[in-house]
Amino acid sequence: MSLIADRLNSYEINFWDFKDERPKGIHTIAKYPATMVAPMQYKLIEEIISVEDKIANILDPFHGSGTTLVEAKKFGLELFGIDINPLANLITKVKLAGGDQEKIKKSIKKFKNNLNNLNLNFCHYFEKISKWFKPDIIDDLTRIRETIKKENDIEIRRYFWVCFSDVIRKYSNTRSNTFKLHVKEKKDIEQMKNEVIKDYLLKISTSFLDLPDSNAKTDYNLFLGDVTQNLKVMKENSIDLICTSPPYGDNPTTVTYGQYSILQLLWIEKSDCSQFDEKLIGNFSKLDNISLGGNGERINNLNLKTLNKILEQISKDKRKKVINFFIDYNEVFREMARVLKQNSLIVLTVGNRRVDNIVVELDKISIELAELYNLSLDVKLNREIPYKRMPKKLSSVGELGAVESMNKEIILIFRKTKIDEGIYGEV
Repeated sequence: MSLIADRLNSYEINFWDFKDERPKGIHTIAKYPATMVAPMQYKLIEEIISVEDKIANILDPFHGSGTTLVEAKKFGLELFGIDINPLANLITKVKLAGGDQEKIKKSIKKFKNNLNNLNLNFCHYFEKISKWFKPDIIDDLTRIRETIKKENDIEIRRYFWVCFSDVIRKYSNTRSNTFKLHVKEKKDIEQMKNEVIKDYLLKISTSFLDLPDSNAKTDYNLFLGDVTQNLKVMKENSIDLICTSPPYGDNPTTVTYGQYSILQLLWIEKSDCSQFDEKLIGNFSKLDNISLGGNGERINNLNLKTLNKILEQISKDKRKKVINFFIDYNEVFREMARVLKQNSLIVLTVGNRRVDNIVVELDKISIELAELYNLSLDVKLNREIPYKRMPKKLSSVGELGAVESMNKEIILIFRKTKIDEGIYGEV
């Protein structure tokens, strides 16, 4: 048993559940689906740094709302992150950039004055906006949007946009009990009380207190776009530690990060985000459909024992999405192994979802993939998920009805062993 394995396994049963933890501080600046547990990520990184050789940088190739990178920043590491979702990228950027509290206070005061004196003779528009927002809500959100645009400091402006994202979601006509876009019942929409302005002013006047001081600079490098393509341009053997929680399946049938984010992205000024193609928000499903396992036909050239067994048990119409996901997941695995330094670690937090009520054992498949790229399993930890922003029910399966979402996760820690020449070529 390695030193890190000995250290992590020394804790009592259920320690890694962190069952009493709830998002707090900077991690409440904006809601986002299926976020990681911040204290757990902090503890993992702390233990690894304490026993491994010098660790100067860390990569999260699925950074989401930035929980892992924010916790890693506390150790003074150089940060690298990748995500395909512009909203996730914006939230993480604001968390890492921090802010000057005195400057933000002055900007909030100026914002209030500008909002009160704003003369507006138009409303923001995008296709089907009236389906997702009431007319009076559109008016007030437009007033906020136009006032945000008057702020000259881009970092403060981004902070305002991130706060805006929560208010947009709260006052949309979409149901709050799912990440997919489903319109609320008519009576629920009619009963919605408009406190948009009040809620937004409260949000910007309190959330900045949790931002780190922008003068306490940490090098961070965030990349927006396809994870595999972004990994491919990174140097081989350049990363000291990879710590991430990859998707547990294709977005449309697991967590629809894109659908969750689309309404916010249609309101936020795109020029203030990392540059992204307008087509990403061209329809409400685009982001999810281009994520891992998304649209297109993949050739199943994987020969993984666990995966083959699963494919035999699920219906033919469901196999394509499962195959597509693991073809893409394999490419990510290969690239993660390539950029990782010799004898360094990859920390994966994974969950085993169900397809046709058959458990897709992502943990076992990850272990099999790791072996292909000379990554040996150092540690395996199990944890319950007492609190996580996950829907309680997922898609229905015939007569079985709605399938329960997962309530357990597995932490897998792999070590990069001796490299075989050509191992990171095409599979």
